[in-house]
Amino acid sequence: MKVEYYEHWGASWKEGINKLSYEQAKRFHEQEKPYAVIISDKKRPQYIVKMTFNKKGYYCGVLHLNENLDSELVEAYVIIDRQLFLRNVKKRYFDGREISLVTYLYEVDGRYRKNFFIGGKETDDVEYGTCDVSSHFREMIQFGNYDSILPEEARRGLREG
Repeated sequence: MKVEYYEHWGASWKEGINKLSYEQAKRFHEQEKPYAVIISDKKRPQYIVKMTFNKKGYYCGVLHLNENLDSELVEAYVIIDRQLFLRNVKKRYFDGREISLVTYLYEVDGRYRKNFFIGGKETDDVEYGTCDVSSHFREMIQFGNYDSILPEEARRGLREG
């Protein structure tokens, strides 16, 4: 897998916008300026790491792309006690089923809220529950090392080159 850096990921255009060199991206990271990391296999982008550095909101996130470069799964992280915490998960369905999007909002105490969307509109069906969120805590990422928020397949691909 290869890594490229951009100022943004253009979801509508399905490509990176304003390519950055490694050195430029590193400066962006050090200055906490938003940027995107595109992780591709030989054929297409697979994952987008979006660094936003918003300490009161979402600090970073990962988009898992399908073969059409649509984000099937989005994971968003917040900072809690100098660690990342997986707070929000969005799962999109493009196969024509009635439910087109399911979102999960997690709290550090294990509470969660699950929402369902049909055709882009939120339904009245909201599910509340509790779960073990110990695996939602991740190491803070450093520039060039996004392993703690990437799936194993991406980590392995980056190690193998």
